[in-house]
Amino acid sequence: MFDAHSDLPFKVIREREAGRKSVVAEDFLPGMRAGGILARVAAVYVDDEYLPEMALHRALAVLAELHDDVAGSDGVELATTADDLDGALDDAAVTLVLGMEGAEPLMGDPRLLDAFYRCGVRLLTLTHSRRNAVGEGAPLSPEFGATHRTPGGLSTTGVAVVERAEDLGVVVDVSHLNDLGLGDVLSVTNSQVVASHSNCRAVCDHPRNLTDEQIAAVAETGGVVCLTAVGSYLAATDPTLDDLCDHVMHAVNIAGVEHIGLGFDFFEYMLEYATERERERISDITVAADFKADESVAAVPGALAEWGFSDDEVAAICGKNLLRTFQSVLV
Repeated sequence: MFDAHSDLPFKVIREREAGRKSVVAEDFLPGMRAGGILARVAAVYVDDEYLPEMALHRALAVLAELHDDVAGSDGVELATTADDLDGALDDAAVTLVLGMEGAEPLMGDPRLLDAFYRCGVRLLTLTHSRRNAVGEGAPLSPEFGATHRTPGGLSTTGVAVVERAEDLGVVVDVSHLNDLGLGDVLSVTNSQVVASHSNCRAVCDHPRNLTDEQIAAVAETGGVVCLTAVGSYLAATDPTLDDLCDHVMHAVNIAGVEHIGLGFDFFEYMLEYATERERERISDITVAADFKADESVAAVPGALAEWGFSDDEVAAICGKNLLRTFQSVLV
C-alpha cells in the first residue's frame, strides 16, 4: 500500500518538542505494518496559529524534527529519488516521501521551493482549504462553499511555483484547490499531477471532491487521483469503507484503473494537538466509523476484490499507480 497523504509530521514535532524520540517508529510503524502501508507521503502542514509570519520557520522546524526522528528510528527511511522508491512496496522498511500541504511556507517566493527541495520535499499540495499566495482553497464544508465561493484561481505566483516544481521534479498535488485553481494548474503543467486525497463529487457532493471532468483531466496528465477515507468526503451520513469502494469504482469508470490510488488522510490523532481555532475550522469534518486508522487499511484489498477488481487491479490501486507517477516525476 502507498498512502498518498498523511499528516504524521504534525504529531512528530509536537511529541519531539515534549522530549520524545522515535515517534514514527513507536506511534506509526506498528499500525502501518498492520495495515500493509509500506510507503506514505508525510505532509508538512502549518496550522493557523503560525500563519502568516511564522509559516517558513514552522515548516523548517517540522522538517528538522522529522529528519532527526527518521534517522533515529529503525525500519523507516526517506525517499528523495526515483531509485529510492525501487522496491518500496516490497521492502521490509517503510518508505516516507516528504510533502508540503499548503504553500504558505514559501512566503510568496517560488525560489524557496528550491530550499525545501534540498530538505527532501517531493510533493507540494498547493493550498489547504484557505487562500494563500499561490491560489484559493476549496471550502471544508458544503455550506461555506455555497455562500462564499470566490472567483480566484491560481495566482501569478502560483503559476511560477507550478513551473518551478516541474523543473525540480516535485509532484504537484491539486487536492484542496478550488475548481478554478485546479483548472489553472492543468492548463499550465506539462507534468503528471496527483490529487492526493480527494473523492468523487458525483458520488458525494462536497466542494473538496472532484468532478468527473477534473478526474479525467488529472488522468490525462498521466497522474493519479487518490481517493480518501475522510468521512465527510465519502458520504453525507454514516460513511464506511464500502463508500470508499464506491468512489473507487466511480473514479475507475471515469479515468481507468491505472490512474486511481488511495490517500487515506487519517487525522483523528491530530485533534489532540490542535488549537481551538484549528478545531473550529475543521469541526465539520467527520471520519468513517469502520475506517479511521492505519490498521483498518488491511481490509481494503479484500473489499476492492468484493467489488469485482482483479488482483492486478487491486495492486495498481493500492500502490503501483502512485509509485509509477512518483518515479516518473522524481529525478
